[in-house]
Order: sequence, then C-alpha cells, then structure tokens
Amino acid sequence: MSIDKDLLGLDSQDTLPVISISASQSLNASAALREPIPTGLTRLDEALDDSPGEQRRSGGILRGQVTEVYGPPGVGKTSLALSVASHVLRDGGKVIWIDTSSPIPTSRLKSTTPELTNLIYFRAPTLPHLLAFLLRPPKDFPPAETSLIVIDSISSLFPSYFLSAAELKDRLTQGKITDKSQLQWLLNRKWNVISDIATHLTRLAALNIAVLALNQTHTKIKGQPRATLHPLVAGGTWETNVQTRIVLYRDLPDMRFAEITKRAGRTMVVRLAELIVSFRIGSDGLYEVEEPKSPEVLEPTPSRKRKAENEVADSQDEDSEEEYEWMGEALLDET
Repeated sequence: MSIDKDLLGLDSQDTLPVISISASQSLNASAALREPIPTGLTRLDEALDDSPGEQRRSGGILRGQVTEVYGPPGVGKTSLALSVASHVLRDGGKVIWIDTSSPIPTSRLKSTTPELTNLIYFRAPTLPHLLAFLLRPPKDFPPAETSLIVIDSISSLFPSYFLSAAELKDRLTQGKITDKSQLQWLLNRKWNVISDIATHLTRLAALNIAVLALNQTHTKIKGQPRATLHPLVAGGTWETNVQTRIVLYRDLPDMRFAEITKRAGRTMVVRLAELIVSFRIGSDGLYEVEEPKSPEVLEPTPSRKRKAENEVADSQDEDSEEEYEWMGEALLDET
C-alpha cells in the first residue's frame, strides 16, 4: 500500500484551502457570542452561561464556537440537536444539517416548526464525502443568514476507514504489517484526519455560526477505575477546537441527563449538580424533569484534570490514543 495516498483515497500532501474571514465577519462573530441559541431546556441554557453575577444572560449554544454533544446510542443526541435547530428556524435563521448516518427526522421538526424552507440538508454517506464537503465546500457555502450547522454524527464514518487498535495489533502479530513506515502512517493518519475536520469546523464557526457536532462513544478501561464512556472522535486538536461539550446519558429507565463537561474552553469538574439537567423526550420536544436526581449522579468527584467519565454501558470496543501506545513501542523495537 502506497503511503502517498491515505485510506480515503486523498493525497495526504495536498495543500488545503483556507476559508478567509473578513474583519467585519470576525467582529460579527464576536458579537454573536452574546446571542446564544436556546436548547429547549431552560436549566441547561442557564448552566451553559458562564457569565459572572449580574452579567448572566439566557444561555444556550453559542455562535462562533464548536459545541460537541456525545453519548451512547438512543440517549437523545439527535433530539437535542433538533430542539436547537427548531429555535433557529422559528427565529428565521438558516440551519445546515449534514447527515452521515440516518436521514433527518423532519416529521419531528414539523411538530414544532411548520416552515422548513430554511433547513438545508446535505448527505455525507462516507468519510471522503464529509472531508470533501468541509475542506472544499460548494460555492457560496455557507449561505447568508446561516446560524447553525449540525453534523449528525461526526464519528459514525470513522470505523469503516480506520482499523481499531486491537485490529492493528492483530495484523502486526500475524505479520500482515511488516513495513515500519506503513505502521507509523497508520498510527498517525486517523488523528490527522480528525485534526483537519476540527480545524475547518472552527473556521466555519468563526463565520458567526454555531457548529453542533454529535459524537458517538466507546468504553475505556485502561487506566480507569471502571469501564467509562468517552467520545469516539477525540485527540489533542479536537479538544482544542471544541469549546463546549455536553454529555448525555441515562441513569433511570425513563429519564435522561445532560451534563456540561466543558464550557467556554474550560474543562469542568464532573458530577457537579449545577451542571447536570434531567429531562425527558416528548413527541414535540424536550421536557425538563424536576424530580430529584439519583445520589449517584449528584455525587461530585474530586477536582482533577480528566475527561468526562460517565459509567454507562456501551457496545463499542475500547479505542483511544492511549490504546495505540504499544505501536510506538513496536516501532522503537524495530529501530
């Protein structure tokens, strides 16, 4: 396999186009940070506002930033995105919905937003489609008055193009990978693709747009006290470009929770009661639940630098940057 072309069939040495931003657009983007988009959950909006004291406003999803919502299947990621989109459409703004896995449930939007002419739908069935769309967008994209871009989901396309850590280790053990340069390329390429996507989403957000990226999950065991839930798309550049992160999970059969784990670029202490909102999903939107949260959810953890950890079972295999450490050791053994 040649290393001149990546797994997606794209030339890894291509110079990517730069989305230029005028001074007026930059000014508008800064001003837009004071105009958040409601999520449909009042207490979640309030928790998303990091302004001090009397400066607090009605919060929500901020324009000019990349916001990530992650969680296990069926927990309500798409429902939350639809709720945010419905507020934009009702206010006359435009929403771009990039679908990578399943069609957008427009019937659920119509129950709250009868007029959908400002909803612009794109289908990206493969990772090359998504990369081409973000790196070399159509002319006049995004259109004027675009307030929100939703990607549902940012992670669903990766498993088809990148081997998991376990699969790579098996191939190395079986002698199917013998070239040191090929192994190094395989080690780096996934994180390079994630870096490219994260950078271009941030450039789009800088055009006075809120970017909402839905992310799937995997379970992580290594170095953890128990199996924990982590975003599937991750890495240093992704962490840098995601300014706000909301994790969704279930703690009771009919109740869901939204927890803010990153706000305004700062990682928050997990399990803080003021950052957790309980809600249910109805046929016409989201509903907050005032019932007491379970003690497990409310119990705070000691403050320390760590990613959000929510003890929720997940069906996907463990796979993270740390799981590739053995590959680095294999490369050293060959030198």
